[in-house]
Amino acid sequence: MEQSRQLTHRKPSVSVIVPNLNQGQFLEEALQSILNQPNLDIRIAVMDAGSRDESVSIIHKYESQLTYWRSERDEGQAAAINEGVKKLPNSDYICWLNADDVFLENGLTKMVQFLESHPNDVAVYSKAYITNVLNEVIEPYETEPFSVERLAHHCFICQPATLIRGKIWNELNGLNAELQMCLDYDLWWRLSKSGVFGYLSEFTACSRDHEATKTRNNKETHFNEAFQLLKNYTGRVPLNWCLSRAAEKQIQAPYVMRKILEKAWASYMYIKYRF
Repeated sequence: MEQSRQLTHRKPSVSVIVPNLNQGQFLEEALQSILNQPNLDIRIAVMDAGSRDESVSIIHKYESQLTYWRSERDEGQAAAINEGVKKLPNSDYICWLNADDVFLENGLTKMVQFLESHPNDVAVYSKAYITNVLNEVIEPYETEPFSVERLAHHCFICQPATLIRGKIWNELNGLNAELQMCLDYDLWWRLSKSGVFGYLSEFTACSRDHEATKTRNNKETHFNEAFQLLKNYTGRVPLNWCLSRAAEKQIQAPYVMRKILEKAWASYMYIKYRF
């Protein structure tokens, strides 16, 4: 009976990796959102890629509450996250939180509780908000119950609102360090092939949209990687992805020419990646 009581009150361990490069204006808010999660044994690794802003001073401010940190040039976000996981003790669960994102109150705890009560699920994703620089809500992220077919058409999984079992992370060898933009999308595909990807229909995190985000500034790389992943995992690229890429390429063109080019480009990309 005493042993059962101790197990009931065990705090699940969670490794949270925080990759950062010159996001000092947001970093403290991200760290506070992690540290404020209740009833968890949280291990934090801040992987700073040699920031030149106030990031390092903020890291020093929270140093006593961090398990590991470093500030130096690295091989990219995916490699830094993988490195961070290895620098921490083995944990029940693993996730990463970009320095410009935040967990909502009890958000991480809710995801842990979900996986604790769904022992056969390899990971969980939940609802999230898209916010602005001031962390004001712009809109909910478009999330839906898991479907492999739908994942091919739309990445409905918001990265900060995800949590992965440590054992599964290790079996998959973490993130693909060769990817710059679609490291998370690739992981969702690999997780879906490893077992049940659970869905928690509650808001747990915020993904911040601002001018300095990687997604905004590297759209061509994003599409290139996404197209290759889709072809690898499904054998084709759905037409809606081709149309989205065409729209991005021609967004600055005059209206009539843009429409002509959109159709031509979409047809070309569809044929190229479909066959």
